[in-house]
Amino acid sequence: MTNDQELFAAIRALPHMAITKADGEYRITYRLASIALADQRQHSADWHRITPSGWPSVAYYTNDRANVLGTAKSLSAQMVRLLDRVTSKEAGR
Repeated sequence: MTNDQELFAAIRALPHMAITKADGEYRITYRLASIALADQRQHSADWHRITPSGWPSVAYYTNDRANVLGTAKSLSAQMVRLLDRVTSKEAGR
């Protein structure tokens, strides 16, 4: 990736991922719709809500630009696997 615009586009193209940048720090998180789908209302919704500081409680923060895309790919793959298990479990009901 040569610039932030390309990096953001690549991460947002991944399933379930969102990215922002503030004060030189990247924040990677799951899209809230993906979190809600994976959770299936089995837990308190508080774990993924916005904290008093204004940041989601489920996020990865870094200022290491080289680390951002790899981490996002890994997190995206984890969510895909989780949602596959949820879907399989629901199909078996």
